[in-house]
Amino acid sequence: MFDYFNLNNHYYSLAATGVKFKGRTFSSRALAEKCMYKFFSKKGLVVDHIYDDKHYKTYICTNGARFYINRVY
Repeated sequence: MFDYFNLNNHYYSLAATGVKFKGRTFSSRALAEKCMYKFFSKKGLVVDHIYDDKHYKTYICTNGARFYINRVY
């Protein structure tokens, strides 16, 4: 859930396509990335490309799955 004591007032969503993954919201981009990479190691996924558009990042895996970390607020 949301961390109401977030000092920077930004939240980040983590979602995916091409793989069964339940989207979540985090109080920092670092926490979202940590969760994503933990999922990668659990499922044996490898990142092939990263598209960085400042507040939105797309991670494309070698199997075609895509993960998105977007700034929500």
